[in-house]
Amino acid sequence: MGSDSDRPSGGNETVRLDGSRGEGGGQILRTALSLSLLTGRPFRMTKVRANRDKPGLRPQHRTAIDAAAELGNARVVGAEVGSREVAFSPAEYQPRDLSLDIGTAGSTGLVLQTLHPPLALRTGDAVRLTLAGGTFNPKAPAYTFLDATWRGYLWAFGMPVALSMPSAGFYPRGGGRLEAWIEPANPRPWVQLERGPLHKIRGIAGVANLRDDIAARMRDRVLERLAESGLDTEVAIEIELVRWPSPGQGAALTLVAEHDATIPAAFVGLGERGKPSEAVADEAVDQLLAFEAVEGAAVDPHSADQILLPLAFATGRSAFTVSEVTEHLRTNVETIGAFLERTITVEEPEAEGQPGRVVIE
Repeated sequence: MGSDSDRPSGGNETVRLDGSRGEGGGQILRTALSLSLLTGRPFRMTKVRANRDKPGLRPQHRTAIDAAAELGNARVVGAEVGSREVAFSPAEYQPRDLSLDIGTAGSTGLVLQTLHPPLALRTGDAVRLTLAGGTFNPKAPAYTFLDATWRGYLWAFGMPVALSMPSAGFYPRGGGRLEAWIEPANPRPWVQLERGPLHKIRGIAGVANLRDDIAARMRDRVLERLAESGLDTEVAIEIELVRWPSPGQGAALTLVAEHDATIPAAFVGLGERGKPSEAVADEAVDQLLAFEAVEGAAVDPHSADQILLPLAFATGRSAFTVSEVTEHLRTNVETIGAFLERTITVEEPEAEGQPGRVVIE
């Protein structure tokens, strides 16, 4: 693209990363893989996922590395499950259709977010990415979040993508299927410092191979909680009950807050064995109410770190407010800065209940 936004810092010198810094999880690795492919810069990461209960690479991280290596004709050292040090050195590559199986219930969403920028920013034609594994995972973007929120941001940035989920995948069985159609992208800067009034809350209470009353109980709990909050008298609320095809069992509740002139914000509660339907609903409602309590914040805390990388490749200044400055956000700022000459400033909230602010220059 030839702009300042994608000019690598430090030529082709190896980027050295400490995987224990900041949030200390797999995000550093995923961002590094994307940026290594796009800049051509190799990297070496030590202490991979050092801050997690099971340090080192997990199957979904290995799949992301293997996929990035296949796409980028890369040399890789240390891509085994459990490895705590990885070296990745890419070559020139041509985006193409890819089909990948994580082999477990590992997150398809995280693999998608790793591969999307190197595909979208370098392809001349639409490409198809098919991923098998988990589509609803703890501490990972659920399919419903990707479709309602992440995809909305990409379209706003000039990076169109379409998604489908022919099959849902839950822990421990997995077996879900996520399909993405990725269009050629020309990212543009984005400024959103306020959010418009809330006008609708829509929800999806979904189950796979479980009783229908589980979805109904999640819906009823949402309506009860929103009535307690007073939101039911202010905005339209629609909760859809769905059954997802899946080889396993699972349940999830997604609430999408729609504000005027703002990207929808999705919040997900995830079922697990022994977890009451009401607790799944509470998980999503609590996140939604926390977001609404921060007046004027344009971006939800889950999206803030995810939109940094696309915006870092947009020529020009971007700025947005966020309801919470998370460690994931801070960590992604640092990782991007190791590869690109972009100044990213994160301004902490001045007081509780006020938004933070992110500026990319």
